[in-house]
Amino acid sequence: MKKNKGFSLVELMVALVIGLLLIAGVIELFVSSRQMYRVQDMKARMQEDGRYAVFRISKLLSRTGYLGCNSLQNSDGSEITNTLNNADSYFWDFDVPLTGHKSNGDGSWSPALTDIPSVDKNSDVLTLRTVDEVYIQIDEHDVGGTDDANVENYSAPLKIPATNGLTPCSTDKDNPKYKATCSNIVMVSDCENTAIFQVTNDPSADGTLEHTVGGDASPGNSTPNLGATFRRGWLNTIASHSFYVSAQSGTPSLYEKVGSNSAEVVVDGVETMKVEYGIDDDNDLNVDKYVNASGVTDWSKIISVRISLVMINIDVNQNTNVAVSNSTYLLNGVQYPSNDGRLRQVFTKTIALRNRAL
Repeated sequence: MKKNKGFSLVELMVALVIGLLLIAGVIELFVSSRQMYRVQDMKARMQEDGRYAVFRISKLLSRTGYLGCNSLQNSDGSEITNTLNNADSYFWDFDVPLTGHKSNGDGSWSPALTDIPSVDKNSDVLTLRTVDEVYIQIDEHDVGGTDDANVENYSAPLKIPATNGLTPCSTDKDNPKYKATCSNIVMVSDCENTAIFQVTNDPSADGTLEHTVGGDASPGNSTPNLGATFRRGWLNTIASHSFYVSAQSGTPSLYEKVGSNSAEVVVDGVETMKVEYGIDDDNDLNVDKYVNASGVTDWSKIISVRISLVMINIDVNQNTNVAVSNSTYLLNGVQYPSNDGRLRQVFTKTIALRNRAL
């Protein structure tokens, strides 16, 4: 009788086991490669976002304290003419170009913070009051003689080119470009004088800049008198920029609040911001020590700022299954644990205040 040839049951089971092992190995390789790609992709995004966040703050810090060619004369904190209403309030106090608040970790800050809501309790706050990139030459400022008290009248409008970088804005509610809060708060300066005011007409009409009192614009001007004539001056837009971390959008993020406007996200994935300030005690233009905001007694002594941002990975899976093991990270000389499955990276940069460290 002829025998049938083929695999025995044992041989078939062995073959199946070998096949399953090979498939398991391929799956493991795929999962490992996918996880590695995921981690590298998140690290790349953290680095990109961290660099941009530091760049954004650094760019504004480099202009902090700029008052045209009058900057160095005012580096000692001497007053400038600020015609805005509530000129000494937090968002309009341009006599103090830089200030900060150290987090105490319990929902309080030193110095006390009352003007910015929804800040994460572990986040420092940094506020820069500085010019923006709009830079316009003054064509004319005809002060037009004296007023009734025989005092020179510096209330006349300024004239700039009709094509300029200012935002079209009008306080006339019948104008399609009407804005209740005009964004054109500007600084005009020459090598002797500096004034800050709010434009109260539409600067896109013919380049005439009025600075009257009253109207619906906020904060508005308390006086139209600029205190000097600026026939050969320069004009910049100016604003306060406050940076802090908040999770009000659901993800820890770096926010920027411009003036009293609503804050906007700069980048997502910023867990903590810490700020230290370089103080020049002996006026030799060198930093003598770095302190946090609670240790600053005179903000005019600050000549550099050290920013530290703790970046975390973000994804749709709530970021808790990325790091393969517990670790630590170093922030301002202190080791902190990182044991929640997130990736973390610290970005630190020290920026000199060019308008003070010269």
